[in-house]
Amino acid sequence: MPYANLIANQRLFTAVVGEHFGVSPDDCIPTTGATGAIEAVRNHVFRTKLKACPTVLTVCPGYWRARESFEGFGFKMIDLRTEPLDFSIDETALVAKAGAANPDLLYLSLPNNPTGAIFDPEVIIAGVPEKTAVVIDLTLPSRAIDARTLTRELYRKFGGRRNLFLVGSTSKSHGTAEYRVGWAVCANSEDADRLRKENRSGIASVSIMEAIKRLERGSTVMGLIESSFALLRDGEKGGGFELVTPERMAETGYVLIRARAGIEELRSVFDRRGIHVMWGSEFGLTDEYVRLETLEPRNIKIFVEAMNSLPHEKTVGLISKMSKG
Repeated sequence: MPYANLIANQRLFTAVVGEHFGVSPDDCIPTTGATGAIEAVRNHVFRTKLKACPTVLTVCPGYWRARESFEGFGFKMIDLRTEPLDFSIDETALVAKAGAANPDLLYLSLPNNPTGAIFDPEVIIAGVPEKTAVVIDLTLPSRAIDARTLTRELYRKFGGRRNLFLVGSTSKSHGTAEYRVGWAVCANSEDADRLRKENRSGIASVSIMEAIKRLERGSTVMGLIESSFALLRDGEKGGGFELVTPERMAETGYVLIRARAGIEELRSVFDRRGIHVMWGSEFGLTDEYVRLETLEPRNIKIFVEAMNSLPHEKTVGLISKMSKG
């Protein structure tokens, strides 16, 4: 009976996810968070390509956990660096790189994690080689991207396309990270059937019930994100840091900051105040960049105060002019 209930709840979850997105429940795979969905597709590509080192095309900086999942499994990363483009994601450049490199898999987060950069997924899906598996990760919440509508539109527009996976989770949008609830929506039913056979672990029933309850409520975090960005924009006037703002971007659960203070001094102040951040060197940049989560405005306020308490470029320049005068 416990196993029968577990199986029934997996089916209930796929039915709810299917109805939520307006897709067939048979094409929905329950996974342990968005990471579980990414790894399910990773395993599927590894099994079907039968290569010692399959390749993944992505952008840098991008979602560090996805990168580690691919690299840890032996995939070779092919990066399109966005820093030279002020961290914007150029669809044309990405499609051209995919055509030249012919990767086994393309992974993108929309909005990008951590820059918030947005792009047109239709252009990319239509432009990359048909043999390339495409994973669009729609986990991060934002007002600019309606993940519910976009998932349905992409599913219908590219219905039947092999190796197209739209992954997501309620972890950031509904605060269910500890429940590890996610999904993969497959554009092709044969792919869904294969993924279902390859991934039999399932999600705990208690997690499913909590995710269903919260999914019906809608996202609860946009107010927190907007408060954090308001604090950051106001704090930016103090001169200790600047927000990284691609030309097309969304306010979402993460943000990229460029510090104007010396790195060693910055580390020292953060250590003294017990502030923990993700440094740029951990996701492909230099340590003048810092990745922040924006779901806790109180933490953002502490960060802003610490950054503006340090000597920085503007302050040093002003002192230098005053001393010369």
